[in-house]
Amino acid sequence: MPKQNKLGVYIHWPFCVSKCPYCDFNSHVEKDIDVEQWEFAYLSELRWMADIYRQKTQYPSVLHTVFFGGGTPSLMPVSIVERILETIEELFILHPKIEVTVEANPSSSELDNLSAFKSIGVNRISFGAQSLNTKTLNFLGRAHDTRDIYKALDVAFGLFNQVSADFIYGIPGQNIGSWEDELSKIIKFDLTHISAYQLTIEPGTQFYSRSKKGEKLTCDDDTIADLYDLTTNVLSSHGYEIYEISNYARLNSQCQHNLLYWNAQDWLGIGPGAHGRFTMTENRRWHSQTRRSPDGWLSSVQKEQHGIEIQNEDYISDFAKEIIVMGLRLTSGIELPDWLIGKSDFINLNWLDEFEKDGFITFNKNHIRVTKNGRLHLNSIVSKLLN
Repeated sequence: MPKQNKLGVYIHWPFCVSKCPYCDFNSHVEKDIDVEQWEFAYLSELRWMADIYRQKTQYPSVLHTVFFGGGTPSLMPVSIVERILETIEELFILHPKIEVTVEANPSSSELDNLSAFKSIGVNRISFGAQSLNTKTLNFLGRAHDTRDIYKALDVAFGLFNQVSADFIYGIPGQNIGSWEDELSKIIKFDLTHISAYQLTIEPGTQFYSRSKKGEKLTCDDDTIADLYDLTTNVLSSHGYEIYEISNYARLNSQCQHNLLYWNAQDWLGIGPGAHGRFTMTENRRWHSQTRRSPDGWLSSVQKEQHGIEIQNEDYISDFAKEIIVMGLRLTSGIELPDWLIGKSDFINLNWLDEFEKDGFITFNKNHIRVTKNGRLHLNSIVSKLLN
């Protein structure tokens, strides 16, 4: 039996106030929901998933993280969140330092829930701030303004020790000066965690349709690279360690739930469109994916106790791909398992040598890491390593 991984639970709330033009997440605008119906569905699927985990791993179910994502989970009725956390306590052994995160938007309508979330066990909040520039917020279709961000963070710091915020850069017309000015304002918040993402145009989004018509919606590649270097240099100089290609944290403030993904650990995915993965044997993973449609998922759970659309045991090649794709995002790198070392079936060893010579990666025994120079080429590196 392999060494037991850390275990987390991801809860997906699929509803938002509005759909942002860059967003490719499984999110929908819905004004009215049946609270009792949705509560029943979450608890049903949670129990079913917990049972599957116990059957297939035979591990004691020690839970390290819970993450409410979306959509906008801070819009969830507090009663549903409370019942989910109570049921989790019944089903799992809670780690003494369990991390419980809720994603939130910094709008006034959601701030009233923060105190209630704290009282039922949430100990980490992550805001989708995205920008401190009014024009950028409008461009991104955000429903809040900069004043909302300042107010939300002020409320959050009065309740939580761990407060994170997401920001996006690479907006058309953005330059070193404007982004450096924004970073200086971000630093003054003294957040424990910062996620800084490059704007990307994803298929299925409004931005994708507009870009296909010729509209320029991001900076050019050279400017993006300069902005990335600036982000890392500025945040590092103010005590934020870059631990993943787009994530920066104060000491002991890394997002433990996301580390499960990047380290190919275990998690159960609950709710519409959620994915889950956990290790059964040394090199075999169980994978689940629920129905994306909220109505479809709800209907399936009512009939089957779960909304899983796909469940299978990943092939060893799928597990190898997951380890490389996710793990190389970490600046600390990853320890490759013995079954993956030197296997040309899974890793292109010629490219491995080439990237090491170019200074894009370091490789020592079974530890592999992308260097600072390599981070700008990460997608290409991963693609070529995986043939």
